[in-house]
Amino acid sequence: MARSSKSPYKDCVAIVIEATDIRYLALQKGRVARWGSVPLAAGLVNEGLIVNAMEVGRALEGLFAKENLDRRRVVAAVCGLRSIPRLLTMPRLQASMMEAAISREAKREMPVSLENLYLSWQSLPSTGEQQRIYLLGVPRDLVDAQYRTFQAAGIPLQALDLKPLALVRAVSREEAVIVNLEQDMLDLILVVDYLPAIMRTFTLNPSLSPLAKVDRLVSELNQTLRFYNDSHPTAPIEANTHICLTGRLLAQREAIERLRGAVDRPVERPLAPLPCPEDLPVPEYMVNLGLVMKAI
Repeated sequence: MARSSKSPYKDCVAIVIEATDIRYLALQKGRVARWGSVPLAAGLVNEGLIVNAMEVGRALEGLFAKENLDRRRVVAAVCGLRSIPRLLTMPRLQASMMEAAISREAKREMPVSLENLYLSWQSLPSTGEQQRIYLLGVPRDLVDAQYRTFQAAGIPLQALDLKPLALVRAVSREEAVIVNLEQDMLDLILVVDYLPAIMRTFTLNPSLSPLAKVDRLVSELNQTLRFYNDSHPTAPIEANTHICLTGRLLAQREAIERLRGAVDRPVERPLAPLPCPEDLPVPEYMVNLGLVMKAI
């Protein structure tokens, strides 16, 4: 069961489109009311990109009709592949000057043309004359494909979030290692001070066995932790920091045991952050849970 019986979050439907299926989760009166999925044919989603918006849109519209889902407040997630996060430190500026200043910084910081990215940013708690800004660039093709899909389904999209950010929100730990494993995608997120210090998303060959994908996860995880700790020798990720398991493939006992035997850190499946029925498969719907917690 979830940790709290009260929630400030609004009723909404969270949609996550994977290569294998479309997953929905409906929040009503601060509680998970329903969830489920509809399968997708192979090839409709490739490396996080919806390549056939009309076909996926038809499947999405059919899901909403069959389950009688509320279309008034819908939030979805976009894959983290090729997204670029940056933490900026800037002089304190008036609100009217922020957008132009951040745009200038983004041109310097982003390794690709801003014409290929949608930018979003958020001010972080700061003291003194400097302020911290969390800047995120997301590939336009991934975002545009999501909106085309929802338009094809006739469903207005209230908000779009990045999958790794939804996971950080759902796990809600000051420091954590989050791994998310699906049939064709792997996400690794290192959380420090409640912020994603590193976000990495990898494509996987769908034909690999689930255990081979876990082995790839372990390899990438070790490299990511080593890189971060070498870069932060005075403040490394602690050895007792938990690895939080999310994603459909990490709901399987065999995969969990394989991972647990290959790492030297505690491994756990995180609790649902919201009140929910006991039979909710939390790892599989963790992105959805993070989405309904997004302020919309």
